[in-house]
Amino acid sequence: MTFPRAALVLTALAWSGAALAAEVTLPAKAVIGPESRDVAMAFGCTPWQSRTAAGSLVIGIEVPNFDALEKRFDFGAFEGPTGTRKPLTEITVAQGVRLPASGAIAVDGTSFSLGVAAALRGEEAALRKLRTIAAAASAGPGTLRWRQESPRKGDAPILVTVPVSAADADRLKAALAPCLTGQ
Repeated sequence: MTFPRAALVLTALAWSGAALAAEVTLPAKAVIGPESRDVAMAFGCTPWQSRTAAGSLVIGIEVPNFDALEKRFDFGAFEGPTGTRKPLTEITVAQGVRLPASGAIAVDGTSFSLGVAAALRGEEAALRKLRTIAAAASAGPGTLRWRQESPRKGDAPILVTVPVSAADADRLKAALAPCLTGQ
C-alpha cells in the first residue's frame, strides 16, 4: 500500500466510525539535528470489510512545520508514487524493524506525514513486520522509537521517541486487535 493511500486510510478512520476503523494517536518528540519538536504518531487499523476491501494496518508520524527542516532532511524524496522505496525507516519497540516509508504534505500544507502501511491481504512480509511493532507497543508500557533516514547524503535523521503508558497500550490493543489477528 502506498503512503498516499495509507494517508487516505488514516483520514478515512475519522470518517468511517469505530465499527469500521480505529486510530490511536500518541504524542511524541522528534529530534532533527539540533532541533526538537512535538509530533504525533498515529496507529490505524481498518479491518477486512469485504471481499474487495482488504483493510490495512498503518503507523505514521506527522512532522509540523516541515518546511523549516528541508535543508536538513529531504522530505520530498518520500512523496507520491515515485517516492523512495528504500527501507530507510527503523521502528524499535522490543527489537528494530526496517521498512520503507512513504510521505505526503498534509492537507493543511504545514506538516508532512510519513508512514508505513500494509494491506491485510497480499502484503504478508510488510504486514508481519507492522504486526510485530503494533503487538509490542500494545503489550505494555515502554518506549517506541522511529528513526527515519533521509535518502540525501549528509542529512540528519529524524529521531522520534514515543512513550507508551499502560493506558496507551490498552488503547492500542483495543484499536488494533482486528489487524493483529493471524500473527
